[in-house]
Amino acid sequence: MVARGAVVIAIAGCACTAAYADTLVQTVILTPSGSDSRVTNGDVYTVFNDAVDFNQFNSTLGTLTSATLSWTGTGSLTVSGSYGGFDGQAIMSYRTSSDTETWSTDLYGDSTTVNFSISGVDSLSLAGLTGSGSVNEGSIDETFQNTGGTFPDMYDTGSTTGTFTLTYGYSPSGEPSDVPELSSFTYFFTTLVLVTPGLRRWARKNS
Repeated sequence: MVARGAVVIAIAGCACTAAYADTLVQTVILTPSGSDSRVTNGDVYTVFNDAVDFNQFNSTLGTLTSATLSWTGTGSLTVSGSYGGFDGQAIMSYRTSSDTETWSTDLYGDSTTVNFSISGVDSLSLAGLTGSGSVNEGSIDETFQNTGGTFPDMYDTGSTTGTFTLTYGYSPSGEPSDVPELSSFTYFFTTLVLVTPGLRRWARKNS
């Protein structure tokens, strides 16, 4: 119980926990290309299929805690028919993203150019990412198909670029595992009692 006339002040402090973390970023840039001057059927042709490979995480740096892959892909494809018009489609794709472009040409020797753009972000499983070698994260692909009209047809890629960035998050070796984080405060309280002069006189009189 606090005596009458006393002022109580609660002072809050904190015991904090936290984590040290760092990142390692790798970027791979591909410039795939492909062409065919004599497509004679309606099969699906592979324009290009380029692998996306990264270095594995080096465990001497610390403990891998996350891996995020982001990418963009842009490009063009010029298509034409040798003996008349034709319809077709081409698809650029990588992992969860794809762009399908279609066309219809009408005249002998007519040509057209289609443009592609893809992008995306994936969080990767950490399994198999630590080591001293490389890790494959799929391929960027493009396909071509004649869907109607005359043969033979032809296609040729224009400027095409795929940019792929893998970000490793990790706890560095030899570092403390904790840094302050506001979300993990544990509070403790200290109570101060200030006694007024009148209470001091009362205490001396009754002692």
